[in-house]
Amino acid sequence: MAAAPPAWWRCFFLYDAAKVRGEGDPTRAGICCFHPRQAPRDEQELLCGQIAGVARCALEISGSPPGLIRLRRLKFALEAQGTYLWVLGCTADLSDLSCRRLLERLVGLFRFYNGPASRAYLDRSPEDLDREWELYVNHLQQSSSDLHRIFNSLWALDKTKVDPLLLLKAALILQSCQRSRHVLAGCILYRGLVVSTQLPPELTARVLLQKGTEDGGSGMEKGAAQLKEGGSLTTFGPTSLPPGVCVIPVYLLEDEATALRELPVEWMTKGSQSKDSEIPTGGADVAHLVRMALYIHHIRGLVLVLLAEEPLVSSADLMEDVYHSSLASLNGLEVHLAETLPKGPLTSSRSTYNFAHYDAVQNILTTNVLQTTSPEDQLFLQATGLIHATFEQLPTASELTLRNAATAVYGCRNTIQESYYQQRGSPPYNSGVPNPRDSIVGLPGKARLKLLKHGVNLL
Repeated sequence: MAAAPPAWWRCFFLYDAAKVRGEGDPTRAGICCFHPRQAPRDEQELLCGQIAGVARCALEISGSPPGLIRLRRLKFALEAQGTYLWVLGCTADLSDLSCRRLLERLVGLFRFYNGPASRAYLDRSPEDLDREWELYVNHLQQSSSDLHRIFNSLWALDKTKVDPLLLLKAALILQSCQRSRHVLAGCILYRGLVVSTQLPPELTARVLLQKGTEDGGSGMEKGAAQLKEGGSLTTFGPTSLPPGVCVIPVYLLEDEATALRELPVEWMTKGSQSKDSEIPTGGADVAHLVRMALYIHHIRGLVLVLLAEEPLVSSADLMEDVYHSSLASLNGLEVHLAETLPKGPLTSSRSTYNFAHYDAVQNILTTNVLQTTSPEDQLFLQATGLIHATFEQLPTASELTLRNAATAVYGCRNTIQESYYQQRGSPPYNSGVPNPRDSIVGLPGKARLKLLKHGVNLL
């Protein structure tokens, strides 16, 4: 039985206005996909028609479609490209920023693995693509805790539980792979968590779809199966691959590809940049997508993912070189991580305080709030989301405290990090007028003292 969707989730759909031109064209003709699938067809048509109508009206009036539509209990993030409209429906208590970023991540996943939507829907059946969307929707729902969703952050290995030498070893493996011809950058994952990455956060988030391959497979494995079974990807890559390795085509925006090619690594040997890999998509999608190769090597719970130029997979010798140059080190790293880390799911030890620390450079979140069951935890999440959204709107703000009759939450930030702190179980003493006994008075000092234990210096 599938897990119930998270509380913030309501619906997602992709609508193609090109298929609904005249008054007599039914709305259902424009619905490429709608999740949840079990929603009654008439409700799907009503919602899609209304949202698409609002977007079209705003486009005609202002020249651009809205990025967000708010209702009393729901809000909808929108992304329009050509005739296509992507819409994600969330509860009203989710911040506008989180809602829009979740949609960006969802659309980014589809584009990364399938290329431009206009081309995908020409080459593949709607049923096949609907299964793809279901994969990405489920991944987004399952890989987003409340706090990770607030910051749009990545799931990463807890660095405090791993020998720093292992993390250095992972980084050196990636650097060694970069010496191989045509390899641009990579990422190492363990049990769906980031161990080390050279990729920017948005690309790292996409390859995290590897999470769950141990128990049923992912889009990447399906792509590899197509490659071996003679499907649409048979022209991509060699016919035989090393054990545990699969290679699939992926698509990057031009600026993403340029950033990878310009990584300041002096030993990288670049092949000629083939213009044949650039796919013009016209007005229906982004200006250009660049096709690349995603090299994936599984060793039990460990996964090496490399983004490379297409010429890598046209040469069996180059593929063998990447494989053999990293195999022994990856095996050793997997053994050490398996011995070091706990086998079961992590649980949060109850503390007298809650904290969250967000590294904006690495896009990594550290927190002691793993299970949010108490009312105090929920208040911490709500306040953290509000403070984070306020920081986004007020770039010069550096400190902010929110409180109500039950609790107070302190937040501070600089250019590279944000930190949040809540003292649990303390009497509020919130009288509404200045009062030295007010719980808000000593909060910044307590935050500085407690977070030092976690290696976070707020001074």
